[in-house]
Amino acid sequence: MLKQNQSSKGIQERVGQFLVFVPLRPNQWTMLALVLAAMGAFAIALMHDLFLGLILFLVGGALDMVDGAVARARNEATKFGGFLDGVSDRFMEALFLFSFMFYPLPEILIEPKIWLAALIFLGTCMPSYIRSYSEHHGVLTKEKAKEMGGFFERSERIILITLGLAAGIIFSMEYFVGAIILAVALSAITVLQRIAYVMHNREE
Repeated sequence: MLKQNQSSKGIQERVGQFLVFVPLRPNQWTMLALVLAAMGAFAIALMHDLFLGLILFLVGGALDMVDGAVARARNEATKFGGFLDGVSDRFMEALFLFSFMFYPLPEILIEPKIWLAALIFLGTCMPSYIRSYSEHHGVLTKEKAKEMGGFFERSERIILITLGLAAGIIFSMEYFVGAIILAVALSAITVLQRIAYVMHNREE
């Protein structure tokens, strides 16, 4: 996993060097990615165009991955930029999931909107909240908070949901709902892992 993360980061850095001459500031890349995500949510929720929505989210996600690399390449990395990027990440993921509350999905065990709401809470919100709140209250040091991981992080969650949607578009949307249910379960495990990490590494 570490080698994979290093490889991914290396690709991002090279893309950042390539895009350094585009007349957009790093924060503008972040906002452009968020706008594309909003357009993708509109395509899914109101137009019921899954393919267009997926493409817009993928392009927005790709841009969101390189804004930090562009900032470093241009020597314009700031604390506010990091904050804006993190907030934008959560908005983009929540927009994507929320848009499906307006799309007719098959019911598996319970109403699909409940699965979507559970994933927004357990996946999009809680893992980052646990990390931030543990550091804010001094339960963990900044270094320990940064080291906090989990079984099912944001990148794995996005990959699973995207693959589920692709299978849903090609075969049946039951695959997408199944991916959401699996993501809920794995996100719940990650939340418990992070709570256990805080309890084990807390400052006395």
